[in-house]
Amino acid sequence: MSDLKAGFITAVVALPLAIAFAIASGVEPVMGLYTAIIAGILVSSFGGSRYSISGPTGAMTVIILSTVNAYGVEGLLLAGFLAGLFQILFGIMNLGKVVKYIPLPVISGFTSGIGVIILIGQLSNSFGLVLPAREHVWETIYDVFTSIGMANTTALLIFGGTIVLMLLLPRLLSGYRYLNNVPASIITLIISVIATYYFHLDVPIVGDIPGNIPQFHMLNLNLELMYTVLPAAFTIALLGAIESLLCAVVCDAMTNTKHNSNRELIGQGITNVLLPFFAGIPATAAIARSAVNIREGARTHMSGIIHSLVLFAILLFFGPVARYIPKAYLAGILILVSVNMINIEEIRTTMRISKMDTLVLLSTFALTVLTDLVFAIQAGMFLSIILLFIRLTNIIDIHSMENYDPSEGINATITSDPYLSENVAVYTINGPFFFGAMNVFEHKVDEQIKMSKKYIVIRMRYVPFIDTTGIERLKSFISIRKKMGQKVCLTSVQPAVMFALDSDHDLTEMIKEKDVLVFSRTQEALGYLKSARKGGN
Repeated sequence: MSDLKAGFITAVVALPLAIAFAIASGVEPVMGLYTAIIAGILVSSFGGSRYSISGPTGAMTVIILSTVNAYGVEGLLLAGFLAGLFQILFGIMNLGKVVKYIPLPVISGFTSGIGVIILIGQLSNSFGLVLPAREHVWETIYDVFTSIGMANTTALLIFGGTIVLMLLLPRLLSGYRYLNNVPASIITLIISVIATYYFHLDVPIVGDIPGNIPQFHMLNLNLELMYTVLPAAFTIALLGAIESLLCAVVCDAMTNTKHNSNRELIGQGITNVLLPFFAGIPATAAIARSAVNIREGARTHMSGIIHSLVLFAILLFFGPVARYIPKAYLAGILILVSVNMINIEEIRTTMRISKMDTLVLLSTFALTVLTDLVFAIQAGMFLSIILLFIRLTNIIDIHSMENYDPSEGINATITSDPYLSENVAVYTINGPFFFGAMNVFEHKVDEQIKMSKKYIVIRMRYVPFIDTTGIERLKSFISIRKKMGQKVCLTSVQPAVMFALDSDHDLTEMIKEKDVLVFSRTQEALGYLKSARKGGN
């Protein structure tokens, strides 16, 4: 019974959102309902999260709208199909956890930008204006500004009333036992539909919604079109994967369960592969609907299937009523959704913690709003990689042991023996030894290494990894020291670094020929050098 109740309430919440997101995406309202119905069943059956509810979402509307504007509905359906294939491939390649490593500033800037685009895109509906969908926000703002004189006062009142009721009703109904679980969105929906129908309000409405079963139709698998929509398809796949996995994580936190990331990607992929054959737009897991599903007592994946069956019944029997939904009501719903997508506290936290992360967040946000989503997410990831590169480069440092207390540890061993004091210099490398750190290494070598010492001991305990460039530079360093009559000792080498060193043929030969000596501990190296002076092994 708990799954039945959760499924019913979630369907009631999903109904206006499915229609609103479809209209915001530039497609027919019925396509949003088809998407919610089919995605709810398929993802609940094949996905890796027990509680996730999938369907059209606000985050997807912008990329869907830009795809429709560029390639038409036919191009969108093909892009959704390819996006599903990408997501299945992500799951098969076990990339479920990797996708979650996309930096938070990129995700936050991207979703905030999408929220702003949705908000601006609904200005025309909120004023009751019938304007064509535009690709760029400044075009939309210009159209609304030049047409503001034709604003529909009634639509504006419905828009304002929707927002006020959505904010106040949860508080007003919280004290009533049987009403506190009734979604505010369905109450405002009923009020707006009754008012529009009964008073014959002259406002833009959704229009006819065919109460038909989704019909199967073949896609136009045109290779030229397929190649053209490929970037949009990859963005849809990536955005859908991120949102679905974030939703699964939220569901886990709310229920103390654990989802299967790769299975969730495969389930979402299967759904998006099949949706276009039934006139469905790309879908992903919806955090808000999934939270409602959990809050209303969902226990198994059946609640998601029940939610879809309830939506299907509404489509069949209440389609003629749904045509009277005012677009101004949907604008109110979408603007509240868009505002919730702009996480002000997250942005403030990022700005307090790191200037670099702030740069990534604001750049991604600006590019999302002012350019296209494909370029925005690519640029955001590129910036994140560059900043990570800079941070890793700045981490590396070389310290001489002479800078530390001479009466402790390694220094105590060296100072207690005149031979070691005269012939051994010990240095510690901190940080990854990779191509980006080579300039720093060269500078530190010139600054720190005392060429007069016979033995140079390099402690590598704090080197987490080494790349090919690092190995080549290390070999060059060893060869130069050999020509100068010096010998290099490597100590405390991490297993991963040692594996990389052993994989290089030339360096392996250097170790065998004792051009470079490797020890598990620095004290062991000092002991060896003392015994070597005395003719030991």
